[in-house]
Amino acid sequence: MFEEIKEELVKLLSSRLFVLFAGLFLMAAILIYRIFQLQIVNGSEYMENFTLSIEKEVVLPGARGNIYDRNGKLLAYNELAYSVTMTDTIASGKGKNQQLNDIIYRMIQMIESNGDELSCDFDIYLDENDNYCFSVSDTALLRFLADVYGYSSVNDLKYVERTANPDTVMDYLISSSKYGVGCYFDSDDSNSFVPGMGFTKEEILKIVAVRYNLGLNAFQKYISTTIATDVSPQTVAMIMENSSELDGVTIEQGTVRRYNYALCMSPVIGYTGKISQTEYDTYSLESDNYSLNDTVGKAGIELSMESYLQGTKGAQTICVDNLGKVIETLSYEEPVAGNDIYLTIDVDLQNVVYHLVEQKIAGILVSKIQNLKTVENQGRDVIIPIYDVYF
Repeated sequence: MFEEIKEELVKLLSSRLFVLFAGLFLMAAILIYRIFQLQIVNGSEYMENFTLSIEKEVVLPGARGNIYDRNGKLLAYNELAYSVTMTDTIASGKGKNQQLNDIIYRMIQMIESNGDELSCDFDIYLDENDNYCFSVSDTALLRFLADVYGYSSVNDLKYVERTANPDTVMDYLISSSKYGVGCYFDSDDSNSFVPGMGFTKEEILKIVAVRYNLGLNAFQKYISTTIATDVSPQTVAMIMENSSELDGVTIEQGTVRRYNYALCMSPVIGYTGKISQTEYDTYSLESDNYSLNDTVGKAGIELSMESYLQGTKGAQTICVDNLGKVIETLSYEEPVAGNDIYLTIDVDLQNVVYHLVEQKIAGILVSKIQNLKTVENQGRDVIIPIYDVYF
């Protein structure tokens, strides 16, 4: 009997089926052991290493060049300032609009509570009668409408879109299919959503303006959008204290443009502002140094000498955790400041001439103005100021 059992056992052990099952059992045991090691024994370590593996490419703007007069007196320069920036870090899916709009609304409240203002460009504003109006026209308006409806060219606009009025555009942007600005009665964007409910028209406009500017950078991951520039220390402190509740909102150090002798030199020097889509399209044909978050010259010397004043961007590759906190810098390329410009204008002479002309004009006005007229009002004379100018 023992010999028969031994022979059967030998046959079983030597069979291919047994070898197959033994191999499967061994691989299953190894797999279970590895899973145990990964999730239980070394889980926290592997998770930490994973979060450190997220790389982020950050563009470093180059400082704009200074402007001097013929004697070396500083007319335009850059000053250190802090800006509130934001990136869309909310995962796509149900409830994204509600969560993102809530973050934007709280951020706006914090910024404005300290007297600071948003710096997001948006071509719709509220007039004195609380009506939405376009701030641009013609080609600029068509470019804005193309951006709103998601077209790369204005020629792709349909007739209804091309002729849309401001209210139609705002209705489209706050709808659940776009930004979803309003009240939600559940987490599903398509159910029980009331557009605009719970917000004033001014609040809606500000939230939409921020969402629109975020959308301009949607095709580039990790590109931050500037929401407010040159903010106060109180705003900086408030944003940083509430950073855990404001996903994607950060404080960045940068510069703002300052002008000396602005009263007499502003017509000559001009000013700077955020680049428009039209300007970006034009400058991009000449250089790849521009992005939709750049500041460019809008008038005067700032505009005419833009290519000389604009600095060259640098870049750095950083390692961040899942909350966006910088852990390590992998590479760094220094930005290059723009060229300084010396004008042939003498600012002291310009200032003297300005005040002489100002006094001359004031003298002409005084000599031509009849300050008082006597009128009869219900049988008695009253004196009221009437400003009639005769040239």
